[in-house]
Order: sequence, then structure tokens, then C-alpha cells
Amino acid sequence: MSIKQEMLAKRPDPRYLTRIAIFYGPYQKKILTDYAINMSTGGVFIETSIILPEDTKLTVKFKLPHTDTLIIAKARVAWINDPLDLKKLFFPAGMGLQFLDLSTEDMYAIRTYLDKGAFVPTW
Repeated sequence: MSIKQEMLAKRPDPRYLTRIAIFYGPYQKKILTDYAINMSTGGVFIETSIILPEDTKLTVKFKLPHTDTLIIAKARVAWINDPLDLKKLFFPAGMGLQFLDLSTEDMYAIRTYLDKGAFVPTW
């Protein structure tokens, strides 16, 4: 297990390395698209150069690979990794999002997807 994988696994809600297209935005009229590089049932880290302020509320929408499951949830920016001031050097620039209203069905779908095995990010 790599150092990154060990650090992610030590979290109370462990994150798994993955690569999923995420559609998000604070407003319906402006939807942004970037990629998640890790995910858990508690949240997701999005690799992006468009950094929103911490505590920004937004809606995220993504489809789990190899399924027809579409996840739509409210989230908030829990932390940022600003390209000019990286807090975590082993992460690319982006934002850590915390899910706020993930349904039980969506949580189960994410857990099932994550339990399937190792994921390798491509950044």
C-alpha cells in the first residue's frame, strides 16, 4: 500500500483513490465539470483550478462507473488545496467536498462501488 493510500485509509471515513467526472456548482445556471480523485461515503476531492471558498454550498452530480446509478447531493467545500498555497503537497489543486444530504441508497451505491477494489487516479 502506498503512503497516499495509507493516509487515506486512516481517516474515520476512509477515502478511496478513483477517477470520476463530477458536475457541480453553487447555481443551476453555472455547472462546472472536473474530476474526483478520491471518494468516500462522506465526501469527495475534486481536482480543479476553479477554487470555491470554504463553506460554499453546492450541488454535485455524478454517475458511478459501470453502473446506471446517478448520485445527486448537496455538498459543501470542506477544505481547499489552493495551487498558490498547497495544504497537502501530495494532492493536486482542488477542493475537498463534504456530502450534506446523501441518501441511504446513494451511500450504499457508493460503498458497493468502492468495495469492488483498487482504483488508480490519473493526474
